[in-house]
Amino acid sequence: MKPEVSFIIPALNEEKHIAILIESIKKLDQEYHYEIIVADGGSTDKTREIAEKLGVKVTRDNTDAPKTIANGRNSGANLASGEILFFCDADTAIPDPGKFLAEVFRVFNNPVIVGGTPSLRIFPDETNWRDKIFHYLFNKIIQFSFITKTPVCGGQCQIVRRNEFRKVNGYNVNIVHGEDSDLFRRLRKIGKLYFFSGMVVYESPRRYRYYGYIRLLFKGILSLAYQQIFRRNLFTKWVRVED
Repeated sequence: MKPEVSFIIPALNEEKHIAILIESIKKLDQEYHYEIIVADGGSTDKTREIAEKLGVKVTRDNTDAPKTIANGRNSGANLASGEILFFCDADTAIPDPGKFLAEVFRVFNNPVIVGGTPSLRIFPDETNWRDKIFHYLFNKIIQFSFITKTPVCGGQCQIVRRNEFRKVNGYNVNIVHGEDSDLFRRLRKIGKLYFFSGMVVYESPRRYRYYGYIRLLFKGILSLAYQQIFRRNLFTKWVRVED
């Protein structure tokens, strides 16, 4: 039977995390028809091998496009057949995928909804008080931005209708940082976005530990502002943060 949902996971050297996300998705009840696609960005570790052993589809990024995470997401989307595309970073986990999907189907039953995202939190066993404060504020900012014409969003988890995703030509592969917000800004022009405040996706704290919240926030704001003013990237390449 044709899948209703396609889970798309861009990955590059994620052997420590990829199985956690795939196995969390596989907790779904048999009543759901879904597929999992890993878009491998040229991993040199066991990422591809682990994904294949877990029985999911694995595809390579388009080598003719810029080496960005947007390219990986688009590569996975090109292989997807689900009506709803569920993009997840490889270092995330969905604690209750059945409940989440039930809510997604309920919300997307409204045809004006074209995309959405859940609340984000750090993995419970790795979180500290700084994480809790930052993510509380970050989630509120995203939620508020969805009622404006300039929504912002992290790419850790984005849910999009496949037809509308194709109407806006997917992610812009030329954007190094902020491709997630750029996609939602274009989707916002053809429909409405929804913030799943009652749903949570956990993410790794590695980027926050590496950069620190103040530095990461400053880099993000500077990058987005630079793109809006000069219509080009501030950063020249996407750098993976090691564990």
